[in-house]
Order: sequence, then structure tokens, then C-alpha cells
Amino acid sequence: MGNANKVLVDKRELRSRRHAWDIIKRATLKDRRLTDVLAERIRHGNFTDQEKRFITEMVQGTVRMAGRLDWELSQVFNGDMEDLKPHYLILLRIGVYQIRYMDSIPDYAAVTTTVQLAKRIHDNLGGLTNALLRSLIIHDMPEAPDEHTPIDYTAQYYSHPEWLMNKWITEGSFEDAVSLATWNNKAPQIWFRVNTITYTATKFKNHLKKNEIEFEQFPYLKNFFAPKTSVGFLLNSDLFKEGNISIQDPAGGLVVTLLDPKKGDTIVDGCAAPGGKAAFTAELMKNKGKILAFDKSQERLRRLSTGMKRLSINIVDAEIKDITRNNLPGTSKMIIDVPCSGTGVMAKRADLRWRRDMDNLLELHLQQRKILWEASDSLEPGGALVYSTCSLELEENWMIVEAFLKSHPDFKLDNASNYVPKEFVDDKGALFTFPPKHGIDGGFAVRLVKDA
Repeated sequence: MGNANKVLVDKRELRSRRHAWDIIKRATLKDRRLTDVLAERIRHGNFTDQEKRFITEMVQGTVRMAGRLDWELSQVFNGDMEDLKPHYLILLRIGVYQIRYMDSIPDYAAVTTTVQLAKRIHDNLGGLTNALLRSLIIHDMPEAPDEHTPIDYTAQYYSHPEWLMNKWITEGSFEDAVSLATWNNKAPQIWFRVNTITYTATKFKNHLKKNEIEFEQFPYLKNFFAPKTSVGFLLNSDLFKEGNISIQDPAGGLVVTLLDPKKGDTIVDGCAAPGGKAAFTAELMKNKGKILAFDKSQERLRRLSTGMKRLSINIVDAEIKDITRNNLPGTSKMIIDVPCSGTGVMAKRADLRWRRDMDNLLELHLQQRKILWEASDSLEPGGALVYSTCSLELEENWMIVEAFLKSHPDFKLDNASNYVPKEFVDDKGALFTFPPKHGIDGGFAVRLVKDA
């Protein structure tokens, strides 16, 4: 491509890169969730569908691989990486990400646009940026670590915090830790759930085939589909707007299946927002009965109520309530999907790995104990309570459950294999999904039954 064409490419694509840079800066420097900042910018910006996909990939990929990108930059930067200003380091990461991971972008385009943006910080940074990125282009790719490699290099290579990578290796195996980190570093698979109140799985399957969209149907929950492409097309379709389909991973569907909701039940959802599990519960109940949905966030409850209206679900009563301080109404069925570290869904939340540490994990553990202990008081004799997380960590899962059962002798574990396929049940009777093994989000859930 000639120089004139290069200039045209730079002008056309500079805007998208500038937005990607600004989104990451706002999320990182203002300590906001990346998904929230990205959604706001995409919603309010005048972008084409192609620009939306480009910005989303660049933002999520750059944040996801930040640890690896920083290590690669350190190999060509003659100085201390900590001396680089945060907003400049973010820009360099975007440049390196394009070179290493976005094959559709020519190296010259990645370098030229990053240099132009660097000059907006300071004219002198243009030359440094050009030198760093061009040096990296010809620099050898790092070698993959093995079980004998120092943990700091292993963590950098797989772009995960050192404490977390070390924890996974120590508590499990090097192979499982690597497979999980590798899973988290790939663009996540998006699943859609068919709303059986208004639509059918067969109709959705025919719709996908008619539009030549390849898909996977979850074999154990037939109303969950993963399109190979065209996620944006489906999100903008009348099917979605009219509530016939929603986004939900099968892992969440399995948790609801463990609760075993029936038509006419009265169910308490103690940590309900934003409402995915409550919606699927209502669908399994044929929109007959009552779901009492509680959450301590007014904004998240508003999203829940909006979602139920879109899905034509009218059996959910939403109320703001902090269940660690306010008693729940008595019920024979309850689901408590507690706030957690989210280590089972780090593929979907690119920044989550960088927002967690061991202190945070221990704080969550204490919060989860308080929630379960308080909520269990409202379960009627003979009733069932499902405790669930989207975490893979012992501190949030079995350590909580075993302590609860020890202090509550009137509760027993109801083996999850009575409700979900044995493939998703661990050797102690809990629902446990491991992303590299099962191909869906990671999570944990137990069904606890109170003596009659």
C-alpha cells in the first residue's frame, strides 16, 4: 500500500483507537468497571457496527493481556517501566496489542496511529513510541513457561496476577492453571437463552439456520444457544427487543435447574439483580407463581425490572433489601447467588483479574458467610436453599458450605446429581463447572435442605 493510502487508513482508524484509549483510561484511572465504561461509549457514540466490534476487541483485549503486554514492552524499553505515565502506558499497550494479537491490522498502521496519539500527550513521545513499537516488531516472541519456570514469568506470560496464578497452581495443578488462564485470554463465547414463555427453541434454531448463522446448542439445556458469529445482529434483532431471547450462559441455567423451580412455587431470590437467574426461574415456572427478588442496589433492581418487562414476565416482585441487615420472608425455596470474586467468569470481564487480590477474596468470604447465615434463617422446615457463586475458589465455595453445615446441623446437602447431569457435579455433591473442561462459565452451587 502506498503512502497516500497509509495516510487514509490512519485518518479513518485513528478515531476508533482514540476512543479505545479513552475508554481504558476512564475505567483504569477512575476505578470503574470496564464493561460499564465501554457500554456507555458504544451506546452514545455514533459508531458503525464494524467500529463497535473493533473498539470492543481492542479495549477488552488490551486490558485482558495487560500483564503480557507490559512484559513485552519491558524487553525493549531502556528504563524503568514504573517511570511511564499511566495514560501513556495504556496507549503503548494498545499499540503492542495490535501488533501481537490483531492480525487484520498491518504493523505500520498500528505503529503510525499509536505515534499520532502519543504526540497528543507530548511531541517528544512520538519518537519514543515509534522506536519502542518498531523494536518490538522484530523482537522474538517470549517462550512458553513450564512447571519449572519462576511464577513471576508464568504470570506475566499468561497475563494474570502472580498471586492468583500461584494460587491456582498450588491448589490444583500447573496444567489446570494454564488451561484456565488460556481460556480467560480468549474472546468469550456468548450464549443466548430462549424465553419459553413467548418463543420456542425450535423457532430460534430455524431462525439461526435461515440467517445462515452457525451455532452450538447446549445438549443439557436445549433452550441455550451459542452463535459462532452475528452476536451483534441478534442483539439488535426484533427477537431480542421483543424478549424472545436473552443473554445467559448455561452455567447460570444449571444453577437454576438445581433449585428445581415448579409452576406455582413461591421463591425468594436474595441477591437477584440484574435478574438473569430470576428470569430463567420464571420461565421454568411457566410464569405462574411468585418470585420475591431482593437486592441492595436500586440501580441494579431497576435493570431487573426493565428486563422482566421485556421478557413479558409478571411474577417477579422486586424490592430493595440488604439481606445481611433485613430479614427475608419465609419460603420453602430460596436462591442466594452471592457477590463473589468472579474467577469463573474472568473471560467475560477483562479487567476483573486486575481488580482482585487476596485481601479482597477474604473480605468476600466474610460477606458470603454473613449472607448465607442470615438468609438461611428464613427457610421453612423441609425447604431448599441454593447457594451459588461464579467463583472457582475454595474460600468462597466449599469452605463456606462446610462451615455452614457444621454450624447448622438441621441442614443437609442434597446431591446436585439429583438435578443436573453428573458431568457437572464434583465428588462432594456440588454443581461445579470448570470453563476449559465444560466450555461454559465457571461456577459453584450447592442445594441445602432444611430438616422438616
